[in-house]
Amino acid sequence: MRVQRLCPSSSPPQSIPKFVVLKGAYSSCPIAGEIFNPYWQNATCSPFTTPQAPCELGNRAVYSINVAGPSDIQAGLEFAAKKNIRVVIRNTGIDYLGQSTGQGALALWTYNLKSTELIANYQSPAYSGRAIKLGAGVIAGEAYEAVKDSGYRIVAPECGLTGVVGGYVQAGGQSQLVTAYGLAADQVLEWELVTPDGEYLIATPENNTDLYWALAGGGGGTYGVVLSATFKVYPEGPVAGGAMVVQGDNITALFEAIEIWFSMAPSFVEKSSNNIQFFVTNDTLTILNFVLPDQNASSVHDLLVPFLPELDRLSLDYNLTVAEYPSYLDSFIASYGPLPYGNLCPSFPLISSRLIPRTTVLDPIANQQLIALYRNITNGGTWWIGCSFLNVDDSAESVRPRHPPNSVHPAWRDAIAYCNPQTHQPYDWANLGAVSALRKMLVRNIFPALEAATPGGANLNELDPTYGGDWKAAFYGSNYDRLLSIKHANDPHRLMYGLFAVGSDEFTIDGAGRLCEA
Repeated sequence: MRVQRLCPSSSPPQSIPKFVVLKGAYSSCPIAGEIFNPYWQNATCSPFTTPQAPCELGNRAVYSINVAGPSDIQAGLEFAAKKNIRVVIRNTGIDYLGQSTGQGALALWTYNLKSTELIANYQSPAYSGRAIKLGAGVIAGEAYEAVKDSGYRIVAPECGLTGVVGGYVQAGGQSQLVTAYGLAADQVLEWELVTPDGEYLIATPENNTDLYWALAGGGGGTYGVVLSATFKVYPEGPVAGGAMVVQGDNITALFEAIEIWFSMAPSFVEKSSNNIQFFVTNDTLTILNFVLPDQNASSVHDLLVPFLPELDRLSLDYNLTVAEYPSYLDSFIASYGPLPYGNLCPSFPLISSRLIPRTTVLDPIANQQLIALYRNITNGGTWWIGCSFLNVDDSAESVRPRHPPNSVHPAWRDAIAYCNPQTHQPYDWANLGAVSALRKMLVRNIFPALEAATPGGANLNELDPTYGGDWKAAFYGSNYDRLLSIKHANDPHRLMYGLFAVGSDEFTIDGAGRLCEA
């Protein structure tokens, strides 16, 4: 088996201009080699260091191809195979795990694949109806703009800067519409891609079925380079929404209310199209938004009928606002800000994710233990827990279609929520020692306790790169062996690698940053 290393015979220049940071800890400028997660920047070429500090590439890719079509990808893969160079796929660079970059790598930059095509009558054995084909570089804000005047809505990310077709959908794809329609990966009708061997093809549930299955949930940057994906779209219509803040001086009463809130989660979202996004701090329960598609404001009040008396009983104050929106897009903008970027994109806090099984919240003892853990985590105000109540199982065919065969982690189908412990403040460039201490607290203390309290899985898109648990079980579950077989069949020379990607344990990174066969 050929050894793949990050050590090209001729070294490229190791100095680049310092970049301008916008929107917190990352730049929204379309720069081919730039990455947004400070962990992977490693303070190299940081605008927060002194002008005298050296400016080096660090973990950034040293070669890049501005992909305009399949022939660019094929040429890049051939070059990488011939020169024994690591290949990465980079779109926006919004990437916690650093899979879109790598020391010494060739980056296939897909950001400029901006095509959008509404398809009036997509026809296949599995689906007939309206669809949209999105190029790999289309970000969420652009996808929403593409459908806003068509009378349709699309399952897409909440951060407008996030690419739709890349790691987001290929790892499952959370959205405030998933209870209504399923995960983003459940919407994919076909993939247009180039395999690591250079073959250009289309993967659907009927053709190249293994690749279709693997790409829809098995993680990005692993089985091929995707140029576009075609998604189902759904008729636009009214959305009931609103927000609520619950607080009080009695913290014990507050967390009792949060425990009740979680115990009621199944009644909020099962056999419905409802999603509820909220967060838990050391002194509040804040519902950022209710998203009740194709309903009116009275539905929000009906939803809360069993919960509000509990707040009164516990003498907790709350402020509830209810709204009706003419469309999902209006609801989305009210919560996340104007298109295309919005104003709630992450500034890369320390973060990890966990799927919450419905069996956990339905078990009074398990639910009590989970909320006690949340209280312990948030105590002191450094950490908070961001969550969404959702349901993407196949129990409500009258609400959403059954999901197609795909490699989405089975734990998603058993989940009633996904929750992310994260820091309040964005990355502290001025105190990297404090950041390191918080990261150790997250991966060594907080996250193992959460895993013990919530058996199942995690969201691959929102995870700290220093995670030390059983990543195969956490991110792929029972799908892993089949995914590995598909990986080996389509990438026999093992050109594609990413942290925690399927097959990644077949390589190791040495002390010099080179990627070598394990």
